[in-house]
Amino acid sequence: MRLDVYRSCSRQEKVQVLEAFWRSHVKSSDRIHLAAVQYGPYAVICLVAVAVELAVIIALALSRAIVIGLIAILLEVVAVTSLWWALVRTRAVRRDFTLN
Repeated sequence: MRLDVYRSCSRQEKVQVLEAFWRSHVKSSDRIHLAAVQYGPYAVICLVAVAVELAVIIALALSRAIVIGLIAILLEVVAVTSLWWALVRTRAVRRDFTLN
């Protein structure tokens, strides 16, 4: 996974990359857009890892501590929703990059 453009960005540019990736209809420079394209798969992989970890916690917690299990289920919903949005934005950012 290439993140060379993203890694070479300054702190302020990384904020712009995150805005360009997570929000729709954001105008950005080619460099920021390329960094957002590179950031997309990384975000998806990280969210998949979080969702899998929460699934394990849910499976273990529901048989032992119902409150922890319910909290984990709520967090799982947030993680899966974020994963869905990351997939949508990854495709959109990539599509916009190939159109330019």
